[in-house]
Amino acid sequence: MRNYLILIIPIALLAMPLTLTFGASEVAIYTGTTQWINKDAADEQAQICVDMLDDAGIKNTWYVSDGDMDALAEWMEGVTDDNGLDICILYGDLPPTLYPQGNTSPDGSIAETFIETTDGDAIINHADWMFWGLENRNAEGGIRNMMDIPGMVMWDDNTPMVVTEKGKEIAPSLTDFQSDRPFHTDLLEGNWVVEVSLAQNEAGTRADPIIVRDGDLGRLIPVIQTNMGDEPKGAVAAEIIIWLMNNVTPVEPNGKLSTTWGNLKTIK
Repeated sequence: MRNYLILIIPIALLAMPLTLTFGASEVAIYTGTTQWINKDAADEQAQICVDMLDDAGIKNTWYVSDGDMDALAEWMEGVTDDNGLDICILYGDLPPTLYPQGNTSPDGSIAETFIETTDGDAIINHADWMFWGLENRNAEGGIRNMMDIPGMVMWDDNTPMVVTEKGKEIAPSLTDFQSDRPFHTDLLEGNWVVEVSLAQNEAGTRADPIIVRDGDLGRLIPVIQTNMGDEPKGAVAAEIIIWLMNNVTPVEPNGKLSTTWGNLKTIK
């Protein structure tokens, strides 16, 4: 009987990683509060994004009201470090339930913790300067604290963005435009790197949209940072998400599979 058991266990383990090791990926969209885009326009873009994600079979939840801030925070805490790639989409505001306004919790907020695990979780932001927040909730301090880069800024109105070849591949809906708050790639520090630049200036020092990643941790994805612009934010966000979820390889969490095998192979 021992011989049969030893043969069966490795076969059973072949089916374990996908069902036990990796979490499901989810998307949350929040339009309860917006900045540099009115709520009706944000809701219209969010609906486009939801429809495209639904068509792609990607689980998503849309938080429509400012009364949903607590529910959004609960969602974010629930998916953090769950071994799945989870993404939150914001429309110019960072709700204080995720990051207390006024930069009163510069470290360890729900939002920062979300992007500091090897899940690779991401925050997408449309419209205003990423993490600036409604009525200057955080101003420059928001992105500086979230990235731990004291000199990070996102100035420069009307900066021409030209779609890159990779951008055309990832987001067919994206066209050349002028960004009011492009990401400054030349200010990256620490482990932060450009994962993909979808559109940028000639020098490559300003980009929008762009995916930047903190080493093997989470991602920030500014997508079309314009003041009341009518660009296809929802479609581009959905295309980026679909690309990410089809191209990111999950990280084996904390050696769980090898630990399980180590325990099972001792069974006699």
